[in-house]
Amino acid sequence: MRILIFHNLLWSQYKSVVFEKVAQICQDNQDELVVVETTITEAGREDLVDFDLSTYPYRFPVKLLSTQPLQQIPAWKVGFEWVKVILHYKPDVINFTGYAEPAALPVLLLCKILGIKTVMTIESVRNQSEKQNGLTHLIKSILKSAIFKLTDGFFSYGLNSNQFLFRAGIAKKKILSFLNSFDKVKFKQQFAASSPSLTEQHVDPYLLYVGRLSEEKNLFELIDLMKELPYTLKMAGNGPLYVDLQEKIQQEQISNVHLLGTVAWSDLANLYQHATCLVLVSTAETWGMVANEAQELGKPVICTEACGCANDLIVNGYNGLVVKQLSDLNERNRIKHFLKDLPEKSEYYADNSKRNSHIFGVEKLANEMYQGFRKLAMN
Repeated sequence: MRILIFHNLLWSQYKSVVFEKVAQICQDNQDELVVVETTITEAGREDLVDFDLSTYPYRFPVKLLSTQPLQQIPAWKVGFEWVKVILHYKPDVINFTGYAEPAALPVLLLCKILGIKTVMTIESVRNQSEKQNGLTHLIKSILKSAIFKLTDGFFSYGLNSNQFLFRAGIAKKKILSFLNSFDKVKFKQQFAASSPSLTEQHVDPYLLYVGRLSEEKNLFELIDLMKELPYTLKMAGNGPLYVDLQEKIQQEQISNVHLLGTVAWSDLANLYQHATCLVLVSTAETWGMVANEAQELGKPVICTEACGCANDLIVNGYNGLVVKQLSDLNERNRIKHFLKDLPEKSEYYADNSKRNSHIFGVEKLANEMYQGFRKLAMN
């Protein structure tokens, strides 16, 4: 069996470890795998990249199409390169990462003509699709419907992505995997490597946000919430809203919110270790892998229903709190009560988080993906 995976970004630690596991399974079964990466990273995230092909020890066959930021690569070029790889490699099954790439539809048509089976990884969740309307929504819906009809199988990103697929009319039998995972081993290696001088010193407890400083993360509303809370919030990350957020903090003299800027992934474990709770209040979030990181260290998570991990990885009252939206007074009160009770329940949440983390293992996801590929290829 020859498997071809079209993925968009090389700089994706958690996808890379999954590809490594799938490649290992393929090797054990004398199958072949090639991962075609469109580019290294997106525009605006260049400062987050701390490795490339020459420095990062990828343990799976990878072909990089470009080094330009993703947004600067013409759609026709992606499609042209995809077709070249398909004709050269002659795969039995192809995995597309999402349906947003303009080249997806014509390449799927080519696959139908050539008799190549296709599977698509879906990260979209119900909340995102409902925000679109008008002519744009109609056009996207038509294209999405055409793409889905041409696709033989789907890898889902979890329960919320399943709901998205069901609403699009996808039969349950076509969903070959509905699991997410992250690289626990490498993350814990970073945790073990934390400087003793940092990990042993006393640090006052704080809430933690980790992620891009962008509109969909709902950060202005989060900072407004902090005015009502007797806690400190540390925000690790960079993005287009950095200056605006900094100005808001300074102008409104908000003393309990601190922007840390870009924090290397290797230094995040130390931040998580001392945090009281992770906060992820996005209005749109395909999953929220930072929730996996927090859970791995036994930290509870407060997230909105708009996050893909909500009610899947993060379960109300079990290992965190899921709220509807911050603008709702009742929801803000729920957050306050949750934080007030947290000191006496932290051990309970930590135990549940560690127990829950076993479900979201890389090995399990890689095996599900491989079995999905084999099922399609054998039909």
